[in-house]
Amino acid sequence: MNVKLLFLAGIAAFTLSACKTKDGISKKEKNALQEELLAHENDSNLTFYDWNAGYAKAIRLNKILLVDVYTDWCYWCKVMDKKTYAVDDVIKQLNKDFVCVKFNPEKPNDSLKLFDTYVDARMLQSFLFDRRSSGYPTTSFWINPTIKEKLQVYAGYKAPDKFKAILSNMITLRKPIETATEEK
Repeated sequence: MNVKLLFLAGIAAFTLSACKTKDGISKKEKNALQEELLAHENDSNLTFYDWNAGYAKAIRLNKILLVDVYTDWCYWCKVMDKKTYAVDDVIKQLNKDFVCVKFNPEKPNDSLKLFDTYVDARMLQSFLFDRRSSGYPTTSFWINPTIKEKLQVYAGYKAPDKFKAILSNMITLRKPIETATEEK
């Protein structure tokens, strides 16, 4: 009886290990991730996530995290929403290479996940502003949100053409990371 049980356990373990790829992700999980990635990249609308959802998605999809730090009273934040984030070329580029988050530091929130800990809105704002004083809107780019690194921070309204140039620069900064990862 014990031999039969050990044999069945061995077959089950082999079957489970055969379903995993070498990076530890099952084929089903890999397919779901690929579908999510394609849906994100091919979306004709721009979706802004809250911090926790966007941060997790950027890590999962291996995308640059763009955080639009805004306030409800900020005039230039609203202009950027209407004139920059509404441009088709900008939307297409953002969906292809970025995950976008809208973050209002004036809304109290003590459950914002950052790495393996939870922080409040003020601590997250300090991180996103790279501990520098900044105004609104501020756009922070986290090139590789899986590691602690210096963020790229741009304060103020950015017209569509200037913003597209910034996006291109962020993608260029990402390329050496992707190349180093592929070489491993």
